[in-house]
Order: sequence, then structure tokens, then C-alpha cells
Amino acid sequence: MLQMSKKGLLKAPIMSVIDKKVRKKRRWGKIFEYSSYERLLPVGKEYEEILNELIKEYSKKKSILVTPQEIASKRDIRVSVAKRLLDDLTEKKILKQEHSSKRLKVYTRA
Repeated sequence: MLQMSKKGLLKAPIMSVIDKKVRKKRRWGKIFEYSSYERLLPVGKEYEEILNELIKEYSKKKSILVTPQEIASKRDIRVSVAKRLLDDLTEKKILKQEHSSKRLKVYTRA
């Protein structure tokens, strides 16, 4: 949606990255509304902090099933980052990959 400025020029609205965007999609004569937002992309110290929290959390539990989507929704991070975190945990022998398919990977405690 474009807005008019004082000089009569069109300008795009300013949105922060965390703001939810409501989008409309037309399909088969119906209009569907859905909202989306970008998840965080931790790098450096933030990534290490999340990794250490996961190590503490999963070393205490005896039986767990973990997926990248579950970690991404709990920590509000991207799924690709959650996959990297789980790969790091498998290298450190804290988790092991139990089941793998084209779309879903399930991890359990090693």
C-alpha cells in the first residue's frame, strides 16, 4: 500500500522486520488472508548461547524426540539455523538422528 507524502510523491510504508504482514491470496473465487513474519537469524555469540542452552536442556532429559521445526518455533529462529544447531549437537554426541525422510528429521538423545 503506497502513501502520499507532503510533496505529493508516492512512498512505500516503513515496516520493521518483526512486524507481521497480512497478505491476501485469491484462489477459486475466495480470498484467503494469512500473516507471515521473518524469524531471527542468530550469528556468533547469539548462536553459541542458543547452542549452550540446548546442550543443558537435552543433557538433563532422558527420552526426547526433537525436530528442527520444534526448535525453530520455540526459540523463534529460522528452520535452517535449527538444522545447523541439531547437526552441531549430533557432532558433539548429545543427540543422534533417529529417523530421516525427505521432509522431516527426528533426533533422539544419544
